[in-house]
Amino acid sequence: MRKRRSYRKRLITMGILLAMLLILMIVFFVLPFLPLTENKKKQCLAEVEYDRCYTLLINGKSRLYINDLGLGDVQTVVTADIDSVRWLHTTLKGVWINKYLFLPINDGRLVVANPDYQMDEKLAVYNQRIDTLIKRNIVRLEKSLNHIKKVERDVNYYLDVNNVTDIGYNSIATIASKIIETRQQREHTLALLKSITTQQQVEIKIIQRYTLIERDDSGHVQRTACRILENEMPSDYYTIETEDRHKSKGAHSIYHNITTADFVKETIKTAPLKMSSKVYEGEMSDGKREGHGMYYDDDGNFYDGFWKDDKREGFGFAIDTIGRLRAGEWKADVYQGERMTYTADRIYGIDISRYQHDIGKKKYAINWEKVRISHLGTISNKKIRGDVDYPISFCYIKSTEGKTIKNNYYNADYTKAKKVGIRCGAYHFFSTKSNASEQARWFLQNTHFQKGDLPPVLDVEPSGSQIRAMGGSEAMWNAIRTWLTTVEKTVGVKPLLYVSQNFVNRYMEDAPDIKRDYRVWIARYGEYKPDIKLAIWQLCPDGRVSGIHGHVDINVFNGYNDQYEDFLEENCIP
Repeated sequence: MRKRRSYRKRLITMGILLAMLLILMIVFFVLPFLPLTENKKKQCLAEVEYDRCYTLLINGKSRLYINDLGLGDVQTVVTADIDSVRWLHTTLKGVWINKYLFLPINDGRLVVANPDYQMDEKLAVYNQRIDTLIKRNIVRLEKSLNHIKKVERDVNYYLDVNNVTDIGYNSIATIASKIIETRQQREHTLALLKSITTQQQVEIKIIQRYTLIERDDSGHVQRTACRILENEMPSDYYTIETEDRHKSKGAHSIYHNITTADFVKETIKTAPLKMSSKVYEGEMSDGKREGHGMYYDDDGNFYDGFWKDDKREGFGFAIDTIGRLRAGEWKADVYQGERMTYTADRIYGIDISRYQHDIGKKKYAINWEKVRISHLGTISNKKIRGDVDYPISFCYIKSTEGKTIKNNYYNADYTKAKKVGIRCGAYHFFSTKSNASEQARWFLQNTHFQKGDLPPVLDVEPSGSQIRAMGGSEAMWNAIRTWLTTVEKTVGVKPLLYVSQNFVNRYMEDAPDIKRDYRVWIARYGEYKPDIKLAIWQLCPDGRVSGIHGHVDINVFNGYNDQYEDFLEENCIP
């Protein structure tokens, strides 16, 4: 009986062992090769970010980083700081796989595409042409630095003529610090490139990195860096491993074998990558830019501000390809201009002629003891803080016109305005029918130029037909140059040029030297501040001033008190 029980026990034990062996055989040799259900296919997918840049090794040490191997084209950015290089970036699909062929252990492993698996051959070509790459990027960096310095000047100009109470000032101040940092980085990079000698061993290598993207139910993103495990030989896919060696919560990992090979290959395949030249970082709605966001591209365009329906809308500031800063209001992707807030902190002035005395058949005197700005006109909408009751800091008075006309009220207005402490200047109305030298002499003969007076002004308001009659734009600018240089030699300061916005749009580009060398006083009767570097803005022709009958031209200095004091010190009659 004991033998039978012992035999039966052994049979049961053997049966159990055989059953376990069968189960293990099923686990090891059957389950790994079972077809994937659609649900399992979904559960094993992952979102992975891929980034790539290159490093320039000098004597085996990484010294520079390159975003793309364009041999000095506009998209190539070389920097000595890996954190400031613009990596090529794309999002890939990954598949969770088991670590072993027959064991269901994941260990944080994924199979992903290698978008740059053919790069070794290209790198060999580029390394043969490394001298060309270096030389071309030296030239490109020198051009880039010139552009950055121009941007820096424009940004500093904006900060000079605005203050912290103006919309966008703090944002642009932040950009200014970043521009300085970028300039310094590129100067350092340029110096490093120029220091490379033929005796040094120079080589370019690729840097690749993968990051797992996980999103919770609220849409929050968590990023986990990954290591590349299979990178000995160039391959169109890699096996990567998360740094914490864990797979995403709720994910399912599969066996990577012949039954899943086609699914994995089809899932992770990727088209050849292209370097994107346009980047947007900000709020989105229905796939469109909506709310606040920042845009930039490799051509040098930059915008930071508000968007609506994928277009710039509201306040924002942009830097274009020529380094011009535009800060202000945008509408349907079109820049409107800076919308100024009018307060008592601004520096206001007026300009007058006989039309403030001769109104119809009546003649009026100006009560200079009472002059204060009481209304900024109705010709455009204006953002005003507080009541309009502004002192007049400066006044321009018409002195002469052409070579024979003079303002009979000029002397009296000049004397009385100065007596009440208003800074005065004079302007000449330019004639297209008179010799420019004779006009300059006429102005000089009939105008006061006392120490501390505002710089003289040439008022240029010709029509298109008048410009054509005098020989076109070139002839007009030659005459203007003659007047400006003649007056400057006599009075010792550069005159201002008074023009309209339409004149700026149509003719200013024909005289880059004048645009560069002379300050502008512009007449623009719109809601937005003119988009040029200006000294004075004539913002309305229909303002009201206590002590003066009728409408008066109201002007605002482009800046605050500190800038106004600097302007007076640098530009007034010595």
